[in-house]
Amino acid sequence: MNLEKLIKGLEEVRENDVVLYCFPYAGGGASVFRNWKYKLGDSVKVCPIQLPGREERISENPYVNMDVLAEDLADIIASRNNEFIIFGHSMGTKIAYEVEKRLEIMGRIAKLLIVSGGRAPHIPEPSPIYNLSDDEFKQGIIRFNGMPKEIIQNKELFEFFLPVMRADFTLDESYKLEDAKILKSPIMALWGKEDKEGNFEEIIKWKEYTESHFKECSFQGEHFFIKVDEKSVLQEIKKQISICNRNL
Repeated sequence: MNLEKLIKGLEEVRENDVVLYCFPYAGGGASVFRNWKYKLGDSVKVCPIQLPGREERISENPYVNMDVLAEDLADIIASRNNEFIIFGHSMGTKIAYEVEKRLEIMGRIAKLLIVSGGRAPHIPEPSPIYNLSDDEFKQGIIRFNGMPKEIIQNKELFEFFLPVMRADFTLDESYKLEDAKILKSPIMALWGKEDKEGNFEEIIKWKEYTESHFKECSFQGEHFFIKVDEKSVLQEIKKQISICNRNL
């Protein structure tokens, strides 16, 4: 696998830039963060993760092993000297945590780890769907409200995207915390007020994973509040980036 394809936008990063690495939710691609690059301005370089199996990498086999993915991403990030912030939503929170664990072992510490819409790592998915039949899996995906209706309602389209969705849900739902490392990086947890997949009680437990500062913020919306209330989410992230830049 060509690891250079895993992170988009690195070719635009300069020596003194602060980088915001963005890890997507299940089924999501780098395009999820397309607007962030413009809306966050020059204070940070937005570099989204482009996992294989989607968008321009649709023909490639997706990851199904969290350890392999986290090690690949950590190696790429550690190879650069830039200060950085990590953001992950839903499945992306698990990836973000596992990557930051490995980076801190390498002596690299994120200025901030932003976990969005994801339970603390030790809390398993209460109703996994990754191992269900195709029909049951489809119904499970619908509950997340993350896949466009055009795909769900079109049998051929749904079957086309089914392998990557199942791979992502396998990556996400089969994850088991093996090493509950307390991070040096501060953590900010974001959650949706109507989110049934990551409620406040499960989100707040992220405070147990940092020896530094912890902050939580709530937003309007269900699991995909980062789309519904994007303006407020980006305002908060921009505020935290500004704080991080002042502390450099």
